[in-house]
Amino acid sequence: MRGIGGRALAESEKRSLLLDSAERTFCRLGFTRTTIGALADDAGITRPTVYSYFPSKEDVFRALAERVRDEFLALQENIDTTSPRDTGRVGIVAYLHAYVRHRGMLTVIHHQALSDPEMRALHDEIHERPTRRHARFLTRLEARGEASLAVPARALAEMVTGIAMRFADLATADPARLDELTAELVAAYERLTGLHT
Repeated sequence: MRGIGGRALAESEKRSLLLDSAERTFCRLGFTRTTIGALADDAGITRPTVYSYFPSKEDVFRALAERVRDEFLALQENIDTTSPRDTGRVGIVAYLHAYVRHRGMLTVIHHQALSDPEMRALHDEIHERPTRRHARFLTRLEARGEASLAVPARALAEMVTGIAMRFADLATADPARLDELTAELVAAYERLTGLHT
C-alpha cells in the first residue's frame, strides 16, 4: 500500500490506511485465516511495519471493530436536525449505507462475538447504542405529537435496524439496487413512524 511504507504521511494517516487494508483482508479471509503476514502483504508493507502499529492480529481486529462502532455512533451525532423528517431520513440512509460499507467486517465481528466476550461487547455496542438512541428520538417525537408510531419506539428502532441489515445484504449482492432499497427504506420508515413534519 503506498503511503505506509515510506511516504511522508502523518502516523494517524498511515494507521488509517493500514486499517483500511486490514478491513479488506479480514473480510476476504475471515479472522482465523488472517495473519500478520497477510495483513502486511495486502497493505504492501513488511510484517515489522504492521507490528510497529499493532502488537497482534487481535489488536488490529479490535481497532477495526472499534472504528466501525465509532462510525455508527457518529452517524447519529452528525445528522441534519432541521426537521424530524429530515433527521429520520438522513439518519436511516446513513445507517443503511454504513451497513453496506462495512457488511463484511460486521459479519466477521459477529462471528468473533460468538466466542470472544470482548468482541461480543463491541458487537452489542455497534447495534445497541444506536438503537437505544433511535428509540429515544422516536419516543420524544411521539410525546411532542410529531409522530404516530405504528409500534412502540423500541420495537420500531429494532425493526429499522433489522431492515437496514437485510437491505445491506441485498445491496451488497446487487449494488445497482442500493438507490431502490434506500428509497424503500425511507418510505417504510416514514410510514411506520407517521412523521407529521
